[in-house]
Amino acid sequence: MLDLSILNEQQRLAVETVDKPLLLLAGAGSGKTRVITYKIAYLVESNIFRPENILALTFTKKAANEMKERVSALLAATGKDTAGMFVGTFHAFGAFLLRKYGSYVGLDKHFSIYDAEDQQALIKAIIKEGVVSSTVKPKAILAKITGAKLQGISPEDYFKNSYGDYFDEMVSKVYKEYVRRLKSLNAVDFTDLLSLLLQLFKQHPQILESVREKYKYVLVDEYQDTNNLQYDIVYYIANRHRNICVVGDEDQSIYSWRGATIENISRFIRDFPEHKLVKLERNYRSTQIILEAANSVIEKNPNRIDKRLWTDVTEGAPIKVVSTSSPEMEAMYVLRELEQYKDNLDNVAVLYRVNAMSRIFEETFVRFGVPYRLVGGVGFYQRMEIKDILAYLKYINNSKDEVSLLRIINTPSRKIGAKTIEKFREFAKDAKLGLGDFIWYISMVTYDPLQAQMFLSSDYVSFLQELLNNKILAKYADTFAKFGKIILSSFELEIQELIKKLLDEVGYSGWIKKIASTKEELESRMANINEFLNVAKRNAYRGRAGLQAFLEDIALMEEAALDEAKENVPRVNLMTVHAAKGLEFDVVFIVGAEEGLFPHARSMDDPVAMQEERRLFYVAITRAKKALYITYSQFRNSAPTMQSNYIDDIPQHLIEWEEIV
Repeated sequence: MLDLSILNEQQRLAVETVDKPLLLLAGAGSGKTRVITYKIAYLVESNIFRPENILALTFTKKAANEMKERVSALLAATGKDTAGMFVGTFHAFGAFLLRKYGSYVGLDKHFSIYDAEDQQALIKAIIKEGVVSSTVKPKAILAKITGAKLQGISPEDYFKNSYGDYFDEMVSKVYKEYVRRLKSLNAVDFTDLLSLLLQLFKQHPQILESVREKYKYVLVDEYQDTNNLQYDIVYYIANRHRNICVVGDEDQSIYSWRGATIENISRFIRDFPEHKLVKLERNYRSTQIILEAANSVIEKNPNRIDKRLWTDVTEGAPIKVVSTSSPEMEAMYVLRELEQYKDNLDNVAVLYRVNAMSRIFEETFVRFGVPYRLVGGVGFYQRMEIKDILAYLKYINNSKDEVSLLRIINTPSRKIGAKTIEKFREFAKDAKLGLGDFIWYISMVTYDPLQAQMFLSSDYVSFLQELLNNKILAKYADTFAKFGKIILSSFELEIQELIKKLLDEVGYSGWIKKIASTKEELESRMANINEFLNVAKRNAYRGRAGLQAFLEDIALMEEAALDEAKENVPRVNLMTVHAAKGLEFDVVFIVGAEEGLFPHARSMDDPVAMQEERRLFYVAITRAKKALYITYSQFRNSAPTMQSNYIDDIPQHLIEWEEIV
């Protein structure tokens, strides 16, 4: 028989409530997974529902596998099993039913499922065929199409539901062709797995009834992360028998940018008015001090169901709030504190609001030999925009660096394809030069023939000027001139000014705005560029020697980081707060706790967005089990800052203050 004695009172109430819809608000660290697995096992072991009549939905394959394994282990002791039970992700469930009933919505059961890479390749092919301008980026188009699908906006309705600008017009054209092409290929994307399933339920009630009869009990994990399509799918299935349990925490709803809506909890309360509400508030993770801080922060959010985390662990260290004079000092402070945790680095996390903040910690840890892992992200110097800028600088420094040239020659897009590059190679051969040297020299000559004579003979300058009369080269004279201006500037400017000039000359920032698929992606990439400018400012090298030294410093830093990453040793975790969701650590540093950074500046004028920022800070706090540090810098990017208002919400008796100058 299933032993429920290990559950606390509220956990047991949640497990045994089976006669009505259940809204289970599971606070951070409250044993949510244990309750879910025991509940499923209880339904089967008590013969309330057969395994094949239970549908359990979650968001990741890993979570689904863990859930099924734990339920199987619990049932094994009772002589029962999970045979026929569906435990999986929403997308897996959609694929399962569409394989069975897909013909009703125009799908053959052997349909392909296109991932993001496949989708972008298809959109790229559509663009290549001249449906829209070739300058538009497939990733940006795909983001718009996915957003429209999640909102239930058809290709026909897209343009009239948009802002009606030129980009939306292009999206509308590609969207129509994309949907048509997917159908002809007998393929679906991940959003289709949800939208077509919902279409199936709406248009074919006999199939919906069959599904309802099959799945008489529905359980949804991480309910606060569901989007509108997922809500509707669950509602359609559960509406008949009303046997449903949704598990979530509205205080941890932090994914609105990918379609999740906290309003689904309110919709559940409205659509299932007979529901029972159970709150799991006992925390098995953190100290009471950490929980009191978390409670004090989140209770400022309006329109939430009141819930206060508590624990039996009454002892614990105070929360350290540390003011530093600069981002460099902030990183050094964290480094100093890590010394006491050096034997337990795997259980230490440094959390930041934006990816760009990883740079200073990556460099500091490498410099002082502290092993680290970057979780859910790409190393600072491996990010696209940073690699692009570095490729420009490497080519400016070394005209023979053809690898860097080929990366930048069409970045931003200049319609220089493989055939044009081969033509350039032919001209280079005539000039008895490699491709890199040829572009380098002809760029200087195009911009300023007189200055070019500082490096080339006047006869050779004349020869190159003659070549420029060729219509193929003349077509790209503007590009050559921009390259030449940057190259010649590199002999006198400081690194930071050189980078600013090249970004301005090639229009890189404007190009990033065009290709960014979301506002968040744009802000992240621009933040990385600004952070790189800070790196350059710190290294006040000038001229060619300075450029070479700067590139060498970065190369050595990258090499050290790669070497360190190969070592199988405990390492501190670096990640954004979003990436930390669902994880826990003995020690947590929340860094960059400043107004405009955390909470983020883009949310300041939007009350709803500010509520999500507060939830994000709450998530950050509740990752900590034993020790919590909150740090901020008094100056960032040479401008004075203000500490995050969230720090003011934490009761002062919980805080130990420190100032590092």
